[in-house]
Amino acid sequence: MTDTIEFLGSGALNLDLIYEVEDLEEVRSTGIDLCPGREISGDHRMAEELTRFLDHCGVLRARSGGGSSANTIYALSRLGHRTAFTGVVGADEAGTFILDSMRGVDLSYVRRVGESAVCVVIIDRERNRAMFVAPHGHECDSLDPEVLKMLSPSGIVHLSSLANPRAIHVQAELVASMEPGLILSFDPGELYCAVGLKGLLSILNRTDILFITEEEIEMLTEKGYRSGIKATYPLLYKRNSSQTGLRPFRDSGGPVIVCKQGPGGAAVYGPEGLLSSPAQEVLEIVDNTGAGDAFDAGLLHAMSEGRSTHACLKAGTWLASLSLSGFGRNWLDGLKV
Repeated sequence: MTDTIEFLGSGALNLDLIYEVEDLEEVRSTGIDLCPGREISGDHRMAEELTRFLDHCGVLRARSGGGSSANTIYALSRLGHRTAFTGVVGADEAGTFILDSMRGVDLSYVRRVGESAVCVVIIDRERNRAMFVAPHGHECDSLDPEVLKMLSPSGIVHLSSLANPRAIHVQAELVASMEPGLILSFDPGELYCAVGLKGLLSILNRTDILFITEEEIEMLTEKGYRSGIKATYPLLYKRNSSQTGLRPFRDSGGPVIVCKQGPGGAAVYGPEGLLSSPAQEVLEIVDNTGAGDAFDAGLLHAMSEGRSTHACLKAGTWLASLSLSGFGRNWLDGLKV
């Protein structure tokens, strides 16, 4: 095994099918309860029925690799980092496409079996977005703690959600196997936030950096935004005295919560209180799919270079703004670093 990997990702590996329609209400007439800004899941039969409808009433704008942690890890690879991913894709054409979309990432711990996960992304004329995911049936099967041996002693594990009900337990076992020197970056998304603080406690207790939105913190805690932040922060990882030099940011004194606020920018909550940064100006939003994942990559990239908390926030909002310029991961084709 190599010991030079800087970032290891764990989460879903999807085939994203990005459609543009006039009105999401028209799509809701299929009986699938798609709401702006939300993600729901179902089986592959439902995904096929939805795509048949969209092929008739919408326009397929892009076919892209997807998955929250996968998007972040691929962007970090394009930014020059040594990256790896653990997950599962289908033994089908879609699986080959997904793997090709992750070129440059070490995929030796990605397993191929069954039918690939599909995420149908639907964008209307107002740039509202809804998502339907048909997950992989074996998505929990590849989380072998042996994968952690690929990481450098100060490497970073970036974790995002899986749809399988067993996923939190399985990912918690992976997290429990992490050496003390490793940093855990966790972006739970709505899917995991819906289980509440108690359901996520085993992962939160080892988390150094929690990426979350205002809506997600309210869902996670059943409290208002600021009260939810205060309720969640004490649950994050408390390093012992021999590990005090291991901090997410150069100037942080402990773990941090990074709150993504879309057009409002982003904020970091840590031992020193709250620090915020505005969003970058964007002239035209083509697709906001994966903008939060791009933000994570920008911030983690700056953090790995030892930049200040404020500089890391700026790097996150900068990369998120770039991601809005193209469908899916297409914007990364022109990324200059």
